[in-house]
Amino acid sequence: MISAGAKLGPYEILAPLGAGGMGEVYRARDGRLGRDVAVKVLPEKFTTDPEAVARFEREAFAVAALSHPNILSIFDFGQEGAVSFVVTELLEGETLREKLAAGPLPARKAADYAAQIARGLSAAHSRGVIHRDLKPENLFVTKDGFVKILDFGLARRTAAGSDETNADTLVALTEPGVVLGTVGYMSPEQVRGEATDARSDIFSFGAVLFEMLSGLRPFRRGSPAETLTAILRDEPPEMPEEPRPASPALERIARRCLEKNPESRFQQARDLAYTLEVLAEAPAPRAAAPRSAAEAREDRRSVAVLFFKDLSANPENAHLGLGLADSTITELALVKSLLVRPTSAILRYRDRAVSPEEAGRELGVDAVVDGSFQRSGSRLRVTVQLIATADGRSLWGSKIDTSLDDIFRMQDEVSRKIAQALEVELSPADERRLSRAARPSGEAYELYLKGRSYLLTETIEGTKEAIAAFERAYELDPHFALALVGLASAYSRMGFTFDPGGDWLDRAEATSRKAAVVEPGLPEGHYLEGLLAWSPRRGFNHATAIREYLAAIAGRPNLTEAHQRLGVVLFHVAMLEESAAHAGQALAIDPEDSQAKMYLGFTRYLQGRYREGLEISTSADREPSLWSIYQLGLCRLRLGDVDGASEAAERSARLFAGDPGSHSLKGLIAAFRGDTAEARRRIDLTVRHQAGERFIEVPVRMASFGHYHHAQYDIACMHALMGEKELALDFLTASAKNGFPCYSFFERDPFLESIRGEDRFRRLVEKLKEECDGYQNLYRAVQSSSGRSESEALA
Repeated sequence: MISAGAKLGPYEILAPLGAGGMGEVYRARDGRLGRDVAVKVLPEKFTTDPEAVARFEREAFAVAALSHPNILSIFDFGQEGAVSFVVTELLEGETLREKLAAGPLPARKAADYAAQIARGLSAAHSRGVIHRDLKPENLFVTKDGFVKILDFGLARRTAAGSDETNADTLVALTEPGVVLGTVGYMSPEQVRGEATDARSDIFSFGAVLFEMLSGLRPFRRGSPAETLTAILRDEPPEMPEEPRPASPALERIARRCLEKNPESRFQQARDLAYTLEVLAEAPAPRAAAPRSAAEAREDRRSVAVLFFKDLSANPENAHLGLGLADSTITELALVKSLLVRPTSAILRYRDRAVSPEEAGRELGVDAVVDGSFQRSGSRLRVTVQLIATADGRSLWGSKIDTSLDDIFRMQDEVSRKIAQALEVELSPADERRLSRAARPSGEAYELYLKGRSYLLTETIEGTKEAIAAFERAYELDPHFALALVGLASAYSRMGFTFDPGGDWLDRAEATSRKAAVVEPGLPEGHYLEGLLAWSPRRGFNHATAIREYLAAIAGRPNLTEAHQRLGVVLFHVAMLEESAAHAGQALAIDPEDSQAKMYLGFTRYLQGRYREGLEISTSADREPSLWSIYQLGLCRLRLGDVDGASEAAERSARLFAGDPGSHSLKGLIAAFRGDTAEARRRIDLTVRHQAGERFIEVPVRMASFGHYHHAQYDIACMHALMGEKELALDFLTASAKNGFPCYSFFERDPFLESIRGEDRFRRLVEKLKEECDGYQNLYRAVQSSSGRSESEALA
């Protein structure tokens, strides 16, 4: 034991806190920074044991490489004579083991704790660190509800950059056959002394979750040998009904984690994390019975944030007005029970003087955040008011002196005060999301704000300026994941919109992967991964896109783009009601979101509700796009309005000359009229255009060619209308394989009537139904708490 008052380097020991197998822990004072810390000391009896010293040092280096709110932070490492010590943050609270002494946890709290543990594991695994000794004693619950993973003393590191499930790349730190871990929480592969990977931690996680739900250790027997045998041979017991029933969804997750075969478990901790986060928050109504946008708004307070005004009117600070508004919107969007208008909704006020109340009425919100600032060097004086739309009274206001380095404290305070003024209660998950917000350096953050401001211009010049700003921000702060996400988004825009022949999309994918390593759970990172996965170059990976978009929504409920894009993926795989539900959520966040309206209109079209689809699509056409005009033509043609469809086709050809969608729509109209010669000419133009001749006559946006599976579908309809059944089935099959397996539309579209009785058509539909059922099962697995029964179980 070390006496109070003793010094270890600059740290003065104050009192002992506890001891574990790999160290004694003391409260100490860091006089340099004026704060109390925890100091973990390797016990004297181990100082002569090289393996013990190596494991102690390994823990320090392993954890120091990580930076995550659910992992104990390491501040320092050193030696004082023969004493090795590690300095960490000082935690106030109790271990999970101490919490479990009172019995099993309520299901909602268990889901909350489990989601935090999974996020911490995901961060460790993404850096190649495997814990190998996860148990309630190594999990600490702070007084404010954060769970911290402790004691990486048995951690092993995988080869740099390796996949977290690739056991072949593990760097062994013990001899084969040596068993390390804690009896009762070890995976079968640990018990056998085999090489372990991230899935071993997932097994241990399952044992911890099982215990949180039931109060039972799933494999505990009368002796350690019998316990180890049970891990290898036995299934976990049934959970008791008393003192409280377990959540069926959480029990299923725990049992899947406890599968003997690693291939049968969850393969990545990040999949666990966002599945559990959805369960912890019981997020949405059952997808099969979606609420309308109006219903979604009724029980949630709404707010908009206007541009912050520069009182000195200095053009050098132009980016800060938009940047401060944008970052405040991003922060408020973390609060699930608030509807926050996105930055795109306030761009109309960039050069327009308007009172907060008028803006609030136009935006349809309960209240408006009206802010101003004065800058002196890196110092800012920010004035913020929350103004009620109904009567213009101030609900809350404050003047805050801050700096760019400390602006996050201001944003955190503003977000909490706004929620309080609107009588919105922050859930534990809201609190954690707010606390997890990025904390980069002031200079890097200002560059990030500049990049966001430039990116919102949606011009090639602005996008290039954004790239320069994001690149510089990342150079200044390599741990600033949002800067990487911004950079990858700018690269994507260049590749999809302005320079399809360049290497921008390759750069976007590489940068997105880098962001996922820096901050694995970042919602914007998940959104970007979904965007990149659901693209022609990635073969329209529906499953990955569904997982990533749901993860983005779980982390940032107001991320309207994620609801939009998830809705698009879902209508392609015949999940039409679910698609409509997400379009409705996007419209609840921003009722003027023309893209969400457009996607909802197309979903109604695919459901055979052509008149409703036409009405919604017409309201979305106030901001004409290639797709909005195309779907207007499709709706009109299915309603028999050939002249209206022709008008849409001519308009599309005029505004977006040479696009395959224009050719295929004109070909459909020709086939519908019986003009087979013109239909065949349009088929030829469409196929040639996509095959590589598209830049000969008219350079068009590469983004449009991502819709080629719809052009293929149109060609299938043309051949079907002309009685050419085999060609129709060829193109229908190609369309399905190329990202549009929407079998339910195939079954109802009147243009395919001539082939619906063919055996080949029936076999294709059966195969596609099986494929789409798989996507629906994936979606429901993540959304398994959406139904009423599960909400009650979690209450």
